Amino acid sequence: MRNNVARKLEKIEKIETLGNIEPEAAYQEAGRVVRAAGGAFVVASGAAEMEARRAVSCMVEPVPGDVVLVSVLPERGAYILAVLERQGSDVSVVLEGDLHVKLPRGRFVVGAAEGVTLASGKEVGVVAGEVKINARRGSVLVESLSYLGTAVQAEIEKAKVKAAAFDASVERVTQRLKRVYRFVEEFEQLRAERVDYVAKKNMSLRGENTLVTAEELVKLDGAQIHLG
Repeated sequence: MRNNVARKLEKIEKIETLGNIEPEAAYQEAGRVVRAAGGAFVVASGAAEMEARRAVSCMVEPVPGDVVLVSVLPERGAYILAVLERQGSDVSVVLEGDLHVKLPRGRFVVGAAEGVTLASGKEVGVVAGEVKINARRGSVLVESLSYLGTAVQAEIEKAKVKAAAFDASVERVTQRLKRVYRFVEEFEQLRAERVDYVAKKNMSLRGENTLVTAEELVKLDGAQIHLG
């Protein structure tokens, strides 16, 4: 008995803390949106017109011509609770302030037959334990890209890269290739402390002019050496 009384007293204290809300009678009626007036809407119901605001729970933005459900509170005004009918099929969800969607359980899936577009004037962030992207074709346009990671593994059948300038600073590079073709139109330069080229069969150096310069030693070793 004492516990029940204590609970009732706690409820009364919470209500007093939040502020008393006096009971207010409300009635509902359907009407048609005539026009938008700033943040409110003019709704025609019968021969009368009323100005109504969109309720917080009504996320669909009404447009002129919509049939809407309006709740009228004499002390507070009129509120559009829902959009009942619309001639067109386009729907815009308009909210003021931040929007948070939380799912304590389950998955969040967005599906569209024609496409999905995410647009932001500032930033789009994705935080996940794992990210997967599956697409038949892809296109990425980025003015400046920064990647920080520990490992990259790529399996590519065909890749094309076209860039005005490409700079890479890597501590170690290992490549295993079957065939390599390099076409340099103007100039190629290699500077290293040591260079080692090994060919199992033939190595050919050709040019209009070929210069070999060493500060100490030039050595030619072979079973046969042909000059000229």
